[in-house]
Amino acid sequence: MSRRVLVAMSGGVDSSVAAALVHERGDEAVGVTMKLLARAETGFGCCGSPADVDDAKRVAEKLGIKHYVSDMAEVFADKVIRPYLDAYLGGTTPNPCVECNRSLKFGHLLALAEAWGCEAVATGHYARVKDGKLMRSLDPKKDQSYFLYSLEEKALRKADFPVGSLSKDEVRAKARELGLRTADKPESMETCFVPNRDVKGFVAAHAEANAPGIAPGPIRDVNGKELGRHTGLASYTVGQRAGLAGIKEAAYVVRLEPEENALIVGGAPAIMSGAIQVGRINFNGERNGRAFRASVRIRHRHEPAPAEIVWTPNGANVNFDSPQRAPAPGQAAVFYDNDFVLGGGTILRGEP
Repeated sequence: MSRRVLVAMSGGVDSSVAAALVHERGDEAVGVTMKLLARAETGFGCCGSPADVDDAKRVAEKLGIKHYVSDMAEVFADKVIRPYLDAYLGGTTPNPCVECNRSLKFGHLLALAEAWGCEAVATGHYARVKDGKLMRSLDPKKDQSYFLYSLEEKALRKADFPVGSLSKDEVRAKARELGLRTADKPESMETCFVPNRDVKGFVAAHAEANAPGIAPGPIRDVNGKELGRHTGLASYTVGQRAGLAGIKEAAYVVRLEPEENALIVGGAPAIMSGAIQVGRINFNGERNGRAFRASVRIRHRHEPAPAEIVWTPNGANVNFDSPQRAPAPGQAAVFYDNDFVLGGGTILRGEP
């Protein structure tokens, strides 16, 4: 029996093929492009720039499906951009894609789908769902399950990832076969609302003058010795090469101290952590209070590392079998059981 499926169409090749696959299998595909910025001339693939809206519209016309534009700029500013700015001003490294998936794609868009009588929301994410459980995609190079860990079971039962069993090459080949204008459209790895990857400039444009995060301050080693001056904490993240003039040894960002507007640096051993504290946890496995083992990914391209997860009153401690490089507060720690995503949370701090 066919279903009515809302398809999030960003104007890129992945969501274009997702819409095509939904349509091909006999479901009624309803395309929606989210306009996430009030002035989206510089959006990079997700924010609903005029060019991306037009691409999505032309693909929908080619497929013979309906297409709409939904203005979600106010929600996006509140749920994604404001927390992004607050994180950098507070000395942590945000992950806006996680919050966008939680609040927009499978928050407000899911509510819109229900209002329109759609039984599912399809996106171009490289991931899979089985029996209400999130899984990694078949293409390990494109897997995006890391950014979807925050989806609860209710959302996962409505989630549809048509390209999750395909490789990127297969997706592009399918788009060419169908004559879709997005077939060879380049993809961007940039944060869609930050022009030219200028994080500090973006934060500065939305913050008070000399606010923590953008004001210069001291660079110190782990023993407290001042080595130089930084140009604003929003320019740095844990594990980044500090690039200090006159320092022969390689120096890496160990931590940010927004209270003193200080950047703490050290050698490679100083950024290794044997354990991390994790909060704001979403867990889709059996939560019985007992410690359990899982493979844990601490950033998108990180190879999941074996660890023991111990529940705490405010979240969990993740104790790695071997030290891991540069877990950054604000990023996600995602728990895997082979290909299944058990859940995850926000890294609060790393332990030496």
